[in-house]
Amino acid sequence: MGRCVSDIPGVCQKKGITYRRFRVKLPDGRWGDHYVRLPDPSDPRFAEALARVNATREPRQAALPGTMGALVVEARPIIAARKMADSTRRDWHYYLGLFEAEHGSRLVADLRKSHIFRLRDRMAETPGKANAYVSKLRALLDIAVERDWIAVNPADGIPRLALGEYEPWPADVLEAALDAASPMLRLAIVTGLCSGQRLSDVIRMQHGWHDGAIMELRHRKTAAYAAVPMHPLWLAEIAKLPKKSVTLLYDRSGKPFADTDRLQASIRRLMHGLGYVDDAGQLLYTFHGLGKNACCYLTELGLSDGQISAITGKTPETVRHYAKRARVLMVAKSAARRVVTGRIGGLVGKNP
Repeated sequence: MGRCVSDIPGVCQKKGITYRRFRVKLPDGRWGDHYVRLPDPSDPRFAEALARVNATREPRQAALPGTMGALVVEARPIIAARKMADSTRRDWHYYLGLFEAEHGSRLVADLRKSHIFRLRDRMAETPGKANAYVSKLRALLDIAVERDWIAVNPADGIPRLALGEYEPWPADVLEAALDAASPMLRLAIVTGLCSGQRLSDVIRMQHGWHDGAIMELRHRKTAAYAAVPMHPLWLAEIAKLPKKSVTLLYDRSGKPFADTDRLQASIRRLMHGLGYVDDAGQLLYTFHGLGKNACCYLTELGLSDGQISAITGKTPETVRHYAKRARVLMVAKSAARRVVTGRIGGLVGKNP
């Protein structure tokens, strides 16, 4: 059996090749696996190929009318016809399969707001996943409202769980992490620090995407274009590792990482080993926080939000949010001389 690609139901990898795996009944009555080859998940053709393969599989037992399973069947072609990024389409494949598997026999008309709250709260330890789950469920139930299955969407008004802030890594944390990290994890951290990209995009970066001065890429999640000037620190780290793969980062067998799981696990072990966790054992610093480091650094260089947006591929609003602490400190430093040399009497309402 191949290794599962955790975020895409039925998709697995064997020896670096991606397949859609189906359970089939063999002539002797036993069940076995049937594999259909697919493009790599990073390939733009992947979502279309997966949809085509899924459409040709043997139909399951028909879902009963009025159930979540029947709603998923009706919603699939509606959602497939919408214009969206490949990553969003993959998300929909995942969540529709999840809703069908977990709640397929449940009547849509019986769903209440309290049920949605319970579903959300069960995932409270992973608020990002909980919010994504409720968001997709809400969108699915919007289709039920549009088709007169129900009059009111029970997922409307369900508040998102607080995610908290992804803190930028302080200088001492960065130094300790880079000293303790393996060469591959060190390159991943430096790449995130110097590029400001998500880990899912960092593992996709290829040697052919840069010319030694600019790294060009398109975000997997948003399809936004980024053109990142390559800091000498980053180039030096790339040069330290042999080119065993087309990608900058690769696993122990020399193949590109299929997903972020192993690197995320390495970061968790690293931070726990260094003691950068709270009382509940949660990480104080995550890979996501390196994006803030990058935005703060570029802000301190005097670049505008628009320039930083063009470099990182993040929206100007995200850039402003990420760099707000750096901007406050810059204002304070620029005003410091005037503040400390002014007449203090104005603060107390009288002259000395």
